[in-house]
Formats: sequence, C-alpha cells, structure tokens
Amino acid sequence: MNKTILVADDDKTFQRIIKRVFDGTCWQVEAADDGVAALESISARPPDVILLDLNMPRLGGRELLTRIRGNPRLAMIPVIIVSGDDAPAEQASQFGLGADDFISKPFDTMDLISRIEAAARRARRMLGANPLTFLPGGPAIEEEAAVRIKTGAPLAFFYVDIDNFKAYNDTYGYLNGDNAIKCVAGLLTDLQNDFAGERMFVGHIGGDDFVVMANPARAEELARAIAAGFDAMVPGFYSEADRARGMIVSKDRGGASREFPLMTLTIAIATNEKRVLDHYAKIVDISAEMKRHLKSLKNRTGSIYLKDRRGD
Repeated sequence: MNKTILVADDDKTFQRIIKRVFDGTCWQVEAADDGVAALESISARPPDVILLDLNMPRLGGRELLTRIRGNPRLAMIPVIIVSGDDAPAEQASQFGLGADDFISKPFDTMDLISRIEAAARRARRMLGANPLTFLPGGPAIEEEAAVRIKTGAPLAFFYVDIDNFKAYNDTYGYLNGDNAIKCVAGLLTDLQNDFAGERMFVGHIGGDDFVVMANPARAEELARAIAAGFDAMVPGFYSEADRARGMIVSKDRGGASREFPLMTLTIAIATNEKRVLDHYAKIVDISAEMKRHLKSLKNRTGSIYLKDRRGD
C-alpha cells in the first residue's frame, strides 16, 4: 500500500526533485503551491508525511503548521520543515511550533529519505501505542515482527503474561491494577539498557499481555531478569496481610469465590533457532501454545519461563 508525502512548497523545481527521489518507491508524492491549497489537500486526504516550506503565498508555513496541530484529526501527521536557513535558532523556533524535524536546503537525498521513513514510523507507533503504557501496540508489534522475519536475523519472541491479574484487579481496584501494568512496562523498558546489544523491542498487546523481541542468544538470561525483577516488585502490590497469606480471595470468571496466589509472570519464548518463523501468526500460535502449557503446571512458585527448543 502506497504512503503519501505532501510537498507544501511553491518551488516547482523542489516539487519535481522530491517526485524524482521517490519515483518507483512505495511513496506517492503530491504537491501544493500555497498554504491554502495545502490545507485543503491535507483536510480532504491526510498524507502520511508533510514536507513544509515556511514561505508560501496565501497562507504561510508557520500558520499552516499551527492549524494542523490545532486540528485533532490532523495533529498526529508528521511535519518536516524544509528551509534554506539552517541556523540553530531557526530550527529551534520551528520545533517550538510543533515541527517533527528540520531539513535545510540543499539536502542529502538519503538523509531526506531516512528522515521521512523515521517520521512515518514514529507516527504509526504513536497512533497504535497503548494509552496506558505508551508502548507500541498491536499494529506496531506485528510490523516489527514482519521486519525481523523479512531480514531472517535470529529472533526470540517473548509472550509475557501476568498471572492472576484479574483477581488482583478485582480486589485492589483499577488504579492499582493499572499501576501493576505500568510497573511491568517500566521493568521491560529498563531492561533495554541492560541488554542494549540484543536489539530488544518492547510492546504492549493490551491488558496484562506484553511482547518482547530480542536476539535469542541471551533469551533465557533476559527471561530470568524479567522474572526476577517482577517477583521482587510483586510484594509491594499487596497488603501486609495478603503478603503473609501468599494469596487473596476473589471471584473467578464463573462468579465463585476462590483463592488466588500472588501475581507472577508466564513467559513463553519462540525462536527461529531450530524452526522457521515465517509469519507473525505462526509465532503467536507457538508462543500461545507454550503459554497454555506453562499456566497448566501445578504447584508453581514465582514467575516462570520456557524457551521453545523444538524443530519443524
């Protein structure tokens, strides 16, 4: 599916250059000669990225940018300022207006392409981000998996689920439940620094389900760090009495009262070390199967992980 760049610039030569740069790519280039025409085009069919000149007739670039950012339907569109003035003060003033990036003329073609791709990628992730944790959501997770599958690089896909979360949420309330979820998100993102060389990606599917992607070589070490980190913080989520008992009493999905242990993590890890992971759905199926197995284990204590060692 083609993505769209709107070039809002009255310089015809610049418009032709941008069209040539992206000719034959997945990007479709449209142009507007002035700010009014640009605003009409953006409102009718919002583009994926806007390249914006500041000095245009009828409606200047600064005013156009202000109107875009003031419209909730258009506010998330990435806007890259293109200007002949590359002074730091000028760049800073445009970021203050809400610009996402700044490119000075003349520009390097590859730099322009990479900045446009990065701006579009950030926007897609922000639109799909989980509103509680601000981590990439379902569409961004699937996109990241597709990129890693396409490259054929070593991949470990972690499905991370909080056990007994519903019982905790029902007993302690949504604010405490949300806090527990945000703490897991913080734990996972903090570990990105400790495992910086592992190409670690963290996503939040929703509810109490998270995804981590990384290199498989240190997958079990990473899983141990996740499990240990969560188990260390769990006691702080409960009252002193519940900590002492090691469980809470809550209603199950059928409405019957029963005892639930303190929260733990189940971590299922699918890798392409011994099998081909050629589709996101296959990865999800494998990790979901492993998760069900782990959750069925009796007399569990603490968080648990399992790395898939089976071949095709």
